[in-house]
Amino acid sequence: MRMRIPSWSLMPIALMMMVALAIPSKSANKTKKQSPAAGQPTGELVWPLPPDLPRVRWLGEFSKFKDVEPPKKEKKSWFEKMAGVKEKKEENKGLTSPYGIAVDSEERIYVADWSSGGVLVFDRKGQTARVLGSELRLLLRMPLGLAVDGQNRLFVSDGVLHTITCLTSEGQVLAQFGRDELARPAGLALDDQRHRLYVADAKADHIAVFDTQSFEFRNYIGKKSTVSEPGTFRSPSGVAVDRQGNLYVTDTFNHRVQVFNPRGRFEREFGSHGNGAGQFSRPKGIAVDSEGHVYVADAEFNNFQVFDQEGKVLMFVGTLGTSRGQFTLITDLFIDSADRIYTTERYQPRVQIFQYVHQDEEAVKKEVPRRRKKQ
Repeated sequence: MRMRIPSWSLMPIALMMMVALAIPSKSANKTKKQSPAAGQPTGELVWPLPPDLPRVRWLGEFSKFKDVEPPKKEKKSWFEKMAGVKEKKEENKGLTSPYGIAVDSEERIYVADWSSGGVLVFDRKGQTARVLGSELRLLLRMPLGLAVDGQNRLFVSDGVLHTITCLTSEGQVLAQFGRDELARPAGLALDDQRHRLYVADAKADHIAVFDTQSFEFRNYIGKKSTVSEPGTFRSPSGVAVDRQGNLYVTDTFNHRVQVFNPRGRFEREFGSHGNGAGQFSRPKGIAVDSEGHVYVADAEFNNFQVFDQEGKVLMFVGTLGTSRGQFTLITDLFIDSADRIYTTERYQPRVQIFQYVHQDEEAVKKEVPRRRKKQ
């Protein structure tokens, strides 16, 4: 089902970066002081603005362990009791430089934090947060990309060690592979049906394919660009797989998205360099929802754009800033089975969560009050 293109979504992206999406244009010069939710119902932030039906809704955010853990009752230490002064506590653990993100079937959220060399796990349902596996410090130097398969096995790419590490949700290492085939692995994507792991190699300018059962290398897709020919890359950084097994790649320095069929053959591309709707400056993370819409995060524009399967731009979400629904160097995004959208950003280290709103569900909500009123 296609999303209707609201008129405001075709606004040039250069203008997006100056105006918060939910603030009227007359307040553009006050965006640093105002929340992007101004003018919307309290507690709700949606895109696009009424009267258009909402397509994306902001749900929440977190950055520290304490954001998902239950409140802890603080007890006075012996020093505080003896001295009568409050002891300075160590700052709560959390994200410092998040990059890749993935969510498993139990709704556990995994975040690769490359500056600390670890993978953080946030379990909002279980109200716990932790660093995954102490032994990972010996196996990871710069974790970048993440992917979770149907068995809840986690795959982690390392940009320094040139490897992929596969481990359980508890942090038990199952395999480490790819050292001879990878130069600087980044984004990861899984095709569970065909037992494939796709790895975007930003330095080698191609996509590496591995078997998820044997962990053996299978083949490469693409090669380095001299000109922007189909099937060639300049620093590919993000990959995603749709329900049909088609592969989507953010070709970062060619400023486009390329699409390949399950056999690895080039099908189509969309996007170009520029600051208009549907164009890119530094495309990074990419994901596909249950209806086939393609979401592309742009680190330069600090937003993500939404496209249909043919590459027609439908809308954008976000602008530069630190308020909810804004971004400071967005790096990756992930969409779970419930069409919740998770984003990471580096300069304001946090995860934001959005919800794709299915058009039929929202239409029903609008119609029910009308019918009751007639009765």
